[in-house]
Amino acid sequence: MNGTTPYRIPSSLRDLVMLDLLELTGSTTATADLLTMSQPSVSRRYRSVARDLGLTRQSDAPLGRRFADAPWIPYLRRGINHHRLAGGVLRIGSGRALEAAFTGVPWAHWIRLGRQQQEQWQPLLSLELLDAIAVEEVPELSAEVAASLALVEVRSARNGAVVLICRRDPLVLEICSRVCGWMELP
Repeated sequence: MNGTTPYRIPSSLRDLVMLDLLELTGSTTATADLLTMSQPSVSRRYRSVARDLGLTRQSDAPLGRRFADAPWIPYLRRGINHHRLAGGVLRIGSGRALEAAFTGVPWAHWIRLGRQQQEQWQPLLSLELLDAIAVEEVPELSAEVAASLALVEVRSARNGAVVLICRRDPLVLEICSRVCGWMELP
């Protein structure tokens, strides 16, 4: 990545990334928007991938495990994430209010999260579905949870200071140190 061109999902990884986006958004419509596909195409592609990989949609499963909960999915996800992170791009999620801070930023693959996903962001980080969650105020965190995270302050012309709560992955932290400096959680 050259620093000015937004990250583009390689076509050979699109179906696997689609699984993550379905987990993150909970919606074929929102996933279609992120992938610049039609909603029927996403539904059709999901059915095909699910059939090929032996996946079953489980609406009553915990967040992050509804579309692709197989024991080997985390290995695929790590590989795909590594490809994106090696390109210098973080997958960041939050609500509509902070979207303007990251839209068009070349090092950020922005995911608009629904209310449920915003409230239950910790599993999205621990499952490596997101690299960071954007917040205006840092929520109170247990010592155990805080130990697995890093705080990053990002300056935005539209939103002022925005804080990223990042997972402690070496590539995530490297990108954070390069683009905005980072600090430890207290």
